[in-house]
Amino acid sequence: MIYDIIIIGGGVVGCAIAYELSHYKGSILLLEKEDDVACGSSRSNSGIVHGGFDCVPGTRKAYYNIKGNTMFAELCGRLNVPYEECGSLVVASKENYGGLTELYERGKKNGVEVSILDRNRILELEPNIADGVDFALYSPRSGIVSPYKLTIAYADAAILNGAVI
Repeated sequence: MIYDIIIIGGGVVGCAIAYELSHYKGSILLLEKEDDVACGSSRSNSGIVHGGFDCVPGTRKAYYNIKGNTMFAELCGRLNVPYEECGSLVVASKENYGGLTELYERGKKNGVEVSILDRNRILELEPNIADGVDFALYSPRSGIVSPYKLTIAYADAAILNGAVI
């Protein structure tokens, strides 16, 4: 069989490409060396959907991080993959406060909702926080997803649209 498109690698990126391209006319083949998709880095990924506060402002990484974050809940809903926008805390002691203010400024320049919390507010969100934590950068738009389930969902949807894995 001759294919119009061959994608090498069945990680989250390869499967996402297969899924997106499967919406168009053409034959698609995704090649994966393991016995299933998501057997490499995608399976062991942390699953954090970053809020966009840590990227250098004005970079493509910042642009796509923030754009991707805003699309994630809808994408996971479409693929029937659990997603939780739980927010994230980047914690620091008094000695490391400067690092938090740098992340805060980056977040603000990127147009991301961020705030710096004191210990009392942190404890309201996470009562089990370590004793040495005095401050935290809070990003309410950060979330979590199972990278394994997301990769499988991309692959399944691509197959239903006619792609071959």
